[in-house]
Amino acid sequence: MPRPGTTRLVTALGALPMLVSLPGCLIASGKTVRESGPQISESTLRAIDYRTTTTEWLLAAFGEPANRVCLSDGAEILRYDSDVRTTEGSYFLMLAASSTNRIERTCWWFETRDGRVMRAWGEKCDPITVDSINPPPSNDAAIGIDAPRTNPSTTSPATTAANSPADPQTPVTPSER
Repeated sequence: MPRPGTTRLVTALGALPMLVSLPGCLIASGKTVRESGPQISESTLRAIDYRTTTTEWLLAAFGEPANRVCLSDGAEILRYDSDVRTTEGSYFLMLAASSTNRIERTCWWFETRDGRVMRAWGEKCDPITVDSINPPPSNDAAIGIDAPRTNPSTTSPATTAANSPADPQTPVTPSER
């Protein structure tokens, strides 16, 4: 018959390796940032020489656009979407976990005519947060990023002036809108 307290000591010693390994997985968290689409910067926009830079240069620099629209007046609008997705997650004892995705999208539009860039503008969309409380929208149209807010083929001159730089050599960046 074992001495009193020996069983408790053996149980405690047997559980010790498990207890030592637990602090590493009690609580853990992490954050990742992933960019998709061309990350167009103000310096990139400054490299565009309006009325001289070609559509081919845009395609070489940024790839195929998310959308291309040919207008009845001969102009073409190219739209590029730049996304920054931030994912943060944590778990507790490998029993409970949570994660949140935040998507920030900037849409860039380039108007070309006769193969030359005439103007460019960008617009930041409202950030999207996806987690267990906020499920993802069913598609891009549901979050308002399917098309420009103004249609260049149907806008009045006043609306067009509001959406384009006063000087076609000066790009409009999302922070200026």
